[in-house]
Amino acid sequence: MIKIFSNYLIRKDLILENPLHEITELPENQVIPFIFSAAETDLFLRAVIKLMRTTEKFYLSDFSAYIAFLLMARCGLRTSEPLNLLKTHYNPEERTIYIEKTKFRKDRLIPIPKAIAHEINNLLKVRRLFPDDSHFLLVKVKGEKLVRMFINRRFIKALTYINLDQPRKIIGTTNFSKPSHHSLRHSFAVNTLKRIKQQGRSCQNALPVLASYMGHSKYKYTIYYLKVLDAEHRRQMLDFSIRRSEDV
Repeated sequence: MIKIFSNYLIRKDLILENPLHEITELPENQVIPFIFSAAETDLFLRAVIKLMRTTEKFYLSDFSAYIAFLLMARCGLRTSEPLNLLKTHYNPEERTIYIEKTKFRKDRLIPIPKAIAHEINNLLKVRRLFPDDSHFLLVKVKGEKLVRMFINRRFIKALTYINLDQPRKIIGTTNFSKPSHHSLRHSFAVNTLKRIKQQGRSCQNALPVLASYMGHSKYKYTIYYLKVLDAEHRRQMLDFSIRRSEDV
């Protein structure tokens, strides 16, 4: 605003030049996402299981939330994608799920790990104990669709249980995001490429495949996820930023 006012004074011939022209603007906030390590992802999923309520009123909904988190963490799904899955989108014989037009209006058919298919099969067995007419795969009692607000509550509950419920930190122009359920998808991308690199394979060759699996229309969107190498790299960046701010 001060620069704009100075330029206005120049136009009115009240001053000869802008005294602030050599002062550069602060860079826009750089956002550093929260990344779960592979071990933290496992810890989180175990906490979700441990916190599942066994009463008739909540068991099915908590089980469905667990499957949603599992698909985000192990298959990189967006939050909305498991919530919108229909029962017909899951193929137990092929162990695949079909995801209809999501963020980029793009359908995709993805294979899922055997362990996840086993958990979904268990969920469907539980659903037979609570008959309903819902076409959705993940539901609450009486067939109500699982909603984002419910997912939020279960996420925070599990995160708090394992002491990972961290606030957002803004240090200078860097914004270190707090954990969210989208962090599970983000961490899936980061940890998958880290594992590929550790196996001595080409991350560059794997990137288009990973982008397609995650539903990105262009793999430049997947590259955006990789501004942080892994969870340890993020922690080092945060510690460095804190020390630097304290020295100012």
